[in-house]
Amino acid sequence: MNPSIVFVTFAMLAVLTAASMSVFTVAVLAPAVAPDLGLDPKFIGPFMSVVYFLAAFVGAVTGGLITRYGAIRICQSTMVATAVAMFLLAAAHPLAALLAACLLGYAYGPFNPASAHILSGLTTARWQPFVFSLKQTGVPLGGALAGAIVPLLVLDFGWRGAAVWVGVVGIVIAVLLQPLRRTFDGDTKPVRIIALTNVWSPVRLVLLDPLLRRYSFAAFAYAGCQLSTGAFMVVYLSERHGMTLTLAGLVLACVQIGGFAGRLIWGAASERIVSSRFMLIGLGVMAAVCLALTAAMTPQWPLALLVVIATLLGMSTFGWNGIMLSEIATHSPPGMAAESTAGMQFVMFGGIVVIPVSFGALAANLGYPTAFSAVAVLALFGAALLWRGRGYGDK
Repeated sequence: MNPSIVFVTFAMLAVLTAASMSVFTVAVLAPAVAPDLGLDPKFIGPFMSVVYFLAAFVGAVTGGLITRYGAIRICQSTMVATAVAMFLLAAAHPLAALLAACLLGYAYGPFNPASAHILSGLTTARWQPFVFSLKQTGVPLGGALAGAIVPLLVLDFGWRGAAVWVGVVGIVIAVLLQPLRRTFDGDTKPVRIIALTNVWSPVRLVLLDPLLRRYSFAAFAYAGCQLSTGAFMVVYLSERHGMTLTLAGLVLACVQIGGFAGRLIWGAASERIVSSRFMLIGLGVMAAVCLALTAAMTPQWPLALLVVIATLLGMSTFGWNGIMLSEIATHSPPGMAAESTAGMQFVMFGGIVVIPVSFGALAANLGYPTAFSAVAVLALFGAALLWRGRGYGDK
């Protein structure tokens, strides 16, 4: 693989890691933040829904933003947004927390289309699933850092200080991206008009194409499972199993480490050992089994078993993204990888908006086992969509 591709891939990895760490920091801090906000820790469900609701719309207009400002400049702006969001969260006020969610939504929205714009033209079809999966390891890596480091920062600086330190990471990465602007932002068109009506163009693109539509709805299901796991694991272990914030954060870190390893392993195996589509089907089935086991957990289960289940859960519920994005880029119309990715992301983020809130409602009214069982069924639904393959009407 070309060394320049490696460098750019790791730059994109750093951006996604910082954004992911910021979002998962809120999930890790939820039990500590909630009392100061006068809220129940399950506020993390609606918080995540706000983040991804806005991310869906921002991602859908990212093609125009890239044309006008450049993909690297957009990535820099997302890093600044994560920093400001963390600083606002530290203010410990409900309105500031809402603004933080809005800024994190902006930070998360443009990344996949921007990185697809940069990377899709730099790699071959054989390497693309691995490159996209490597870049996407930033999500579990950021979550693992949040789960492992943030509780320790809380011990030394309090939860507000921990949020501020995470914000500083975004500022540093924004500065480090500057040298890449000369290479990747040289073809901007400042006169490009950004309009909200542009939101629907990439959505129509994927919904009118039978194959892209199937992938997009599978992503809707898988993303809902992923975010429900990441957002509620710490609260679940704290409330139902009586774990301390530090220990529950370490279990979440195991989920994220599993996701990191899974994205590398599954990405390397896709299109070499098994087709990307069948890999995605297998991951949906694996996720369903692990979510069912999570639903069955009791406080009497040994910690070692919880760690094994958490790691496998991470490998499945967090392991699919890079392969899915590679498939979208592969099957998109020529020159429209960013637009197709934006359209798929809009549908995918719809799952993230709806499903964590539904998960929280189920957990509050029927208990966590019911909520985890429900998302297990959802994972099987996503796998079933992909099982149909290229059936009647597909190109």
